[in-house]
Amino acid sequence: MSNAENTASEVRDVIIVGSGPAGYTAAVYTARANLKPLLLAGSVTAGGELMNTTDVENYPGFPEGIMGPDLMENFEKQAARFGTEIQFEDVTALDL
Repeated sequence: MSNAENTASEVRDVIIVGSGPAGYTAAVYTARANLKPLLLAGSVTAGGELMNTTDVENYPGFPEGIMGPDLMENFEKQAARFGTEIQFEDVTALDL
């Protein structure tokens, strides 16, 4: 049984689908609220479009700019630091 199949039978407070900036921001906020989020990052290109971006020059806190993959790595580390469980699984359907 894969992690995705196992997770399907669990009840979670928060499941976040997607690992771009919005997904990781949601993970940080919900983890800090002690909601124990699960972030499903995808198995191929986790990190969204920032993984294909070179210089990010319009993100606050990085006056000299930052490479997209480096920014995504920081997002992932921060989400994990607060307790987000991250699984690199593809989501193909949701039954809500």
